[in-house]
Amino acid sequence: MSIASFALDHAGRISAWSADARSWFGHSSAEALGRHYDLLIAEAPPGAPAAALGAVASGDGRVMSVTLRDGSRRDALLTCSPLAEPGGTTGLLCQIGEMGRSPRSEVQSAFADALMRTSPFGLGVLDNELRYVMVNDALAEFNGMSVGDHLGSRVGEVVRAADGGEYEKHLRGVLETGEPLHNVVLATRSQGRRDRDKAWSVSFFRLTGREGQVLGLGGLIVDVTQKETALLDASAVRQRLALVNQAGSKVGTTLELAETARELTAFAVPEFADAASVEVREDFLGGGRFRSTDRPVSTVRLAGRSVLEDAADRALFADDRSEHLYPVGSRTHDTVRTGRPWLSDDVDAADLADLDDPGAPARPPGRNGLGSLITAPLLARGRCLGLVRFGRSSHRDPLDADDLKLAEELATRTALSLDNARMYEEERRIAVALQRDMLPGEHEITGRPGLEVASHYRSTSRSAKVGGDWFDVIPLSGHRVALVVGDMMGHDIQAAAGMGQLRTAMHTLARLDLEPVDLLTRLDDIVQNSPAMQHATCVYAVYNTVTRACGIVNAGHPPPVLRHRDGSTEIVAVDPGVPLGIGLGGTEFAVVDIELPEDSTLVLYTDGLIERRGEDIEVGIESLRSALGGPAPAGEALQELCDGLVTALVDLGGDDDLAVLMARAPSTPEHCWIRCKLPPEPRSVPLVRDLVRRTLHDWDLDALRDTVELLMSELVTNSVRHARGQVEIQMARGETLVVEVADDDERLPHLTRAADDDERGRGLTLVGDIAAQWGARSIDSGKVVWFELPLPAPDGGGPPVAPSGGRSPAPAPAAFPETGQGPLGAG
Repeated sequence: MSIASFALDHAGRISAWSADARSWFGHSSAEALGRHYDLLIAEAPPGAPAAALGAVASGDGRVMSVTLRDGSRRDALLTCSPLAEPGGTTGLLCQIGEMGRSPRSEVQSAFADALMRTSPFGLGVLDNELRYVMVNDALAEFNGMSVGDHLGSRVGEVVRAADGGEYEKHLRGVLETGEPLHNVVLATRSQGRRDRDKAWSVSFFRLTGREGQVLGLGGLIVDVTQKETALLDASAVRQRLALVNQAGSKVGTTLELAETARELTAFAVPEFADAASVEVREDFLGGGRFRSTDRPVSTVRLAGRSVLEDAADRALFADDRSEHLYPVGSRTHDTVRTGRPWLSDDVDAADLADLDDPGAPARPPGRNGLGSLITAPLLARGRCLGLVRFGRSSHRDPLDADDLKLAEELATRTALSLDNARMYEEERRIAVALQRDMLPGEHEITGRPGLEVASHYRSTSRSAKVGGDWFDVIPLSGHRVALVVGDMMGHDIQAAAGMGQLRTAMHTLARLDLEPVDLLTRLDDIVQNSPAMQHATCVYAVYNTVTRACGIVNAGHPPPVLRHRDGSTEIVAVDPGVPLGIGLGGTEFAVVDIELPEDSTLVLYTDGLIERRGEDIEVGIESLRSALGGPAPAGEALQELCDGLVTALVDLGGDDDLAVLMARAPSTPEHCWIRCKLPPEPRSVPLVRDLVRRTLHDWDLDALRDTVELLMSELVTNSVRHARGQVEIQMARGETLVVEVADDDERLPHLTRAADDDERGRGLTLVGDIAAQWGARSIDSGKVVWFELPLPAPDGGGPPVAPSGGRSPAPAPAAFPETGQGPLGAG
């Protein structure tokens, strides 16, 4: 009778049934599959196959009583071997034959079983996917893994040959062609012995069934390490070079100190060592001069990693950013002082004390703990920045002199990366400080009557660089204020310095009372002709806190957004313009004039608030509008709205610096203004005086009547004398009283001292002597001359009483052709 084959799963159920098994036992496949093995084996003990069949599972042949379908029993030779199952569990492959007539005689079976159990050579069986289905104890020892850990694993997952994958190609060739592989010598490392090079002589042959089907491969592996020293030396060199090359791509990928240290420990463990740590000198982190090494050295651990089994030894490499102090005379102190590494190939209590606390009582290494140790200095640019440690477990080959060279190379590469990161951090710190100093302080961005201001600047955590974003609030004449947000291209000290220069230039031009378009035109020329400045974008808005008029001009910047009292939003339709410094020639900027409704908020921002990688900028602007939308909670401060907006949008994934400036136009009933036009005729002067008297009376400012009449008469007289078209006057009451006279004469007046006998030329001198401030500025249609007076203290010490009607202009004399609330220049 032939040999019957069947398989049992890990629970003892029949999972495969051959035709010979049907002939042997009389059970069909349908009757046998899924049944427990006690169907076949008489008096079978309960439990899983490995426990129930005992030594049979290790490959020994045993005579056992089996039960046939008709209930009869007979003695047979049963042989079982471990079988890997798809789910990672282990079952049994069983063969059963008749005692005296089996092709596989008892002697042959005993020989095969003894060979698997006692052979000093590695024996293994692979399936068609090169997965282990059977290994003997010798091969398991070669690979440093148990028999069970082999089963189901691929060859490439267990053995790493130094031939770049040729080993597996040879094995697949044997499967495909049937040509055996004889005595091929390989330099290998196994998963269980990653630090140990071995030389193997391997032979493999194809296994086929009786019908010619390919079942897998059988292999014989002989350890020839002692005979192949040259091969192993070459393999060790290749392994070290490979580690150094891998370190170049895996360590120092960022410019962050802690991350660089973590990259080294993650790379080294467990590939090179079982534990690693990186410590840097405390004065290195401080960025100052290194203190003398004649004193104890203080370090900070940036990173640590360990897979040591002993908990106490593992704690020596904890990733805890702990501080350490190494006294003079300790080996670690000597390493920092001299820059020389040290190696301990058999760690003792003194070594552990030097790692832990040189002053603490010595303790022996733990069982299966630290066996060997290397301490190497972090040397960069002639300085020792700290140290790196590598440790191996006592059950691995100890670190040796060749490993010491590799450790020094890894330490040197890491030190350069750490020093670069420190210099980058120092440069960034300077750039951030420079940028912060150049941004306006809190006292510079406080609001004024008729204007609430809030701002937010952030260098996002996702970006290690500093940008050229900025914002500004610049007080101007005549209740006006300039609101600015801009972005200087670049992310370095040069960008921050360029931003500072641009901000200074903008302040200077703004104080000249230039129109917004003229200011950006001159600023564009400055950026073009300054080697220190790169291209920049900005929005420049001039807002009048009394009239609520706002003129906005854009230089290639994202458009402002206006939020109304009810929470609705709109994009201000300002011409986008081109960035400053592009140098296109003949660049023209365009101003848009709007009036901010009461309790509305103008939002200026840089692209860092709205730009997202892979998204159009329009999507970001809509996200901004959505975050701004909806009615504000009662009593919500403008700064809360500003900070909340940044939090909402940056959490969506922003990775750039950003600046936000918000300006709210609150309700100010005490503010009022009047504007009217009159012909350039002498008769206009007395009419203006009459208008002044009536208006100031309505505003409860009679105390200023004589002064305003006098100064207004001087300015209107000058305009009547020199203007060709109508003269426009405006009086505005805010925190002060501002009077403006505009005409079409483009010549700006200047102050001169009249001689004693001159009949003219004293008007501006008089204005300059009496007014708190005065000045003149150019506008598109000519010029504006203005003066400012403080409001008188009201009776009883309270604030001035708001006139009835708030902002409604006073009635003009009938002779005036026009009166109303329109723009006067830039507001």
